[in-house]
Amino acid sequence: MARPAPQSPAPNVAALPLVVRAAFPLLLVALAAFAFWPCVDAQFVALDDDANFEMNFLFRGLGPAQLEWMWSGYHYGHWHPLTWWTFGLDYVRAGLDAPAFHRTSLVIHLAGVLAFWALALEVLRWCAGWVSARSGPVELDRTKSFALHVCAAFATVAWAVHPLRVENVAWVTERRDLLSALFLFVTVLAYLRSARAGSVRGAWLALALVAYALSLASKAWGMTLPVVLLALDVYPLRRLAREGGEGRSWGALVLEKLWFVPFAAWTAWQASAAQRAIGATVSFDEHGLLHRAAQASYGLCFYVLKTLWPTDLGCHYLLELGFDPLEPVYIAAMVAVVGVTVALFLLRKRWPALFAAWFLYGVLVSPVLGLLQSGSQKVADRYAQVGSVPLVLLAAGALLAFVVRDPSALAKRAKVVLVAALALGGGLAFASNRQTRCWNDSESLFRQAVKVEPDNYFVLHNLSASLYRRQAWDEAIELERRSVTAHPGKGNELARHTLGILLQYAGRLEEAEQAWRDCVEWEPDPQDPRWAGRPLFWLPDPSTCLAALRPRYQQRRQTDELIALYERGLARRPDVAQLYVDLDQLLAGAGRNPQRLALWEKAEKSGNLPRAQVDAGRARALVAAGQLKEAEPYVFRAAAAERGKVQELVDALAKAAASRGVEAGIELLERARRSGVPASVVDNAQGKLYLAAARYAEAEPLLLRAQALDNFNRDYVVDVCELFAAQGRRDDAVRNLRALLEQDAANVRARTLLQRIESGSRR
Repeated sequence: MARPAPQSPAPNVAALPLVVRAAFPLLLVALAAFAFWPCVDAQFVALDDDANFEMNFLFRGLGPAQLEWMWSGYHYGHWHPLTWWTFGLDYVRAGLDAPAFHRTSLVIHLAGVLAFWALALEVLRWCAGWVSARSGPVELDRTKSFALHVCAAFATVAWAVHPLRVENVAWVTERRDLLSALFLFVTVLAYLRSARAGSVRGAWLALALVAYALSLASKAWGMTLPVVLLALDVYPLRRLAREGGEGRSWGALVLEKLWFVPFAAWTAWQASAAQRAIGATVSFDEHGLLHRAAQASYGLCFYVLKTLWPTDLGCHYLLELGFDPLEPVYIAAMVAVVGVTVALFLLRKRWPALFAAWFLYGVLVSPVLGLLQSGSQKVADRYAQVGSVPLVLLAAGALLAFVVRDPSALAKRAKVVLVAALALGGGLAFASNRQTRCWNDSESLFRQAVKVEPDNYFVLHNLSASLYRRQAWDEAIELERRSVTAHPGKGNELARHTLGILLQYAGRLEEAEQAWRDCVEWEPDPQDPRWAGRPLFWLPDPSTCLAALRPRYQQRRQTDELIALYERGLARRPDVAQLYVDLDQLLAGAGRNPQRLALWEKAEKSGNLPRAQVDAGRARALVAAGQLKEAEPYVFRAAAAERGKVQELVDALAKAAASRGVEAGIELLERARRSGVPASVVDNAQGKLYLAAARYAEAEPLLLRAQALDNFNRDYVVDVCELFAAQGRRDDAVRNLRALLEQDAANVRARTLLQRIESGSRR
């Protein structure tokens, strides 16, 4: 946009009254509160909320153990200790009352509204040339000040009340977005104030660094900030020296940003480590470079278009199984992104604001564009939280340039913009209020997502699971069948397993068995573009479905048929360790001990399994044969590499040793610790030895610490509930077992323990 020429205020015209200036942010906060108010009575949803809060003991409180976990833990692939601190505070204040968590999130967003309002005022002053790095601020008369406030209000409404913010505000898990954005706005505002002529630069930069650290501790959103600040130096701060003019060199500006780089680098490392910890990243074999470029281009277009026309919003936009970057929509997106970028770059001297906004937008959303893809989502509403900021500020800056261009019509134009801002705010608020209601519970959330993408296997499965909780068997079965049809291969095995569970609960036992057998027998159509060129890669892992079939076959004494199914599964997926483990157990039960070692020899020769998993298999065979001394080195070596995956082996050794006394078992476990067996495995095994000996005070810290060290192990949750039951803490045990079963309905240990507790048996 053109830079309006600074003009002196009209003489004897008073500044904009304080009551008018205060009315703007108050009205904006009220509008945002109305937009998202339905969330204050909402529940946790089965989209990470259950795993993060209902089944997670580790954040509950603000004691040393909880604070240590918040700082060092990578729960569900994220590192955001400050956000966890706010969750811990909510728990101390209100327990697991979901509305209390939602109210805190809403308050944080309203604080973010105020921070954004202040940032918008500052950015627009720079864009208009009313503040500068070389001269003092221009004194504005009442009309210009009113125009500035009106345009800042327009930007704030377009950002803060937009339906794309619903996911950030109404989803408790995504509080990290709200908190991170709040402190990021303060960071940029402080940096802009530090660049003003005559400002106390050191103090403002110190505030910027502190706010930046808090933002990164809330979420890694701001890791690209050094680049953002450098771009802001070019426009609107105009600090870069031009030929024959004043300003600073590129080198000086880059050196100035080095204060922020260590914070960004540290957080980027933590974010990467958190993703690696859960194996969430998608390999280039699955999703190549051209695929990522197409996805990134699609995302850049998606957030712009959804900002302009926010309809058909859902909680999960699926990355297609047969993602084809040469489809017209992706080619169009790539062409559009390249075309817009080149055009705005060429026009950067004439319209610097356009290129600056586009560049900043790309930088801010770059971490979530899929260039480093993780998970099955292609785009997400929440990713526009920070990325949309340059877009709405660009629109507000254009309006301000239009308003002040004609001094004679300034007051009239400002009033027109005010009316437009009020109309926009009202429309967005009603749309956001309606969208927020979709997040009141899991079922309404996933029903909306299915409306947006009827063939999205992920949301179909989650909607089916929500209906399972209220025993709506027929609709749940129909939805789960649709999920399996949409994605019958690798990555959606849980839907196949749940389909069988639902059919079983509905009394359709033969159909349930067939659903589970289909996981072993399904063959991809080589002509289907989703599997073209890699059909074996997409064969489903049948281990969970075979485990569900196992008791039924054994009850009918069809062990040979079951073994044959496992062998069929292994022939198709020789890389699945659980198939070897389960087949090994079947062979042991059938008395075929010689075949067990042969099975693991075959696994070693195939080269599909790591050596540690083969060691674990051999150790199981030796432990089952009572050869504990021979098994010990295999167990320790396997446990050192495989962590909780061989917990039962360590438990078996410890239990056998404890037959001579608990201390003998503890001594063996200390040998395991010295041999490199992970602390979580050793602590859990020791805790269970003490639990079996009714030494509850010694068992509790060990079992809780084991869960803190490995918070994805559901058996550890059940072990803690076993302890609660033994201690007489029935309510704690029942609440957490029910939360676990909502996420993992087939967890036999959890269901058995819950039934035992509810029947009145303490042990």
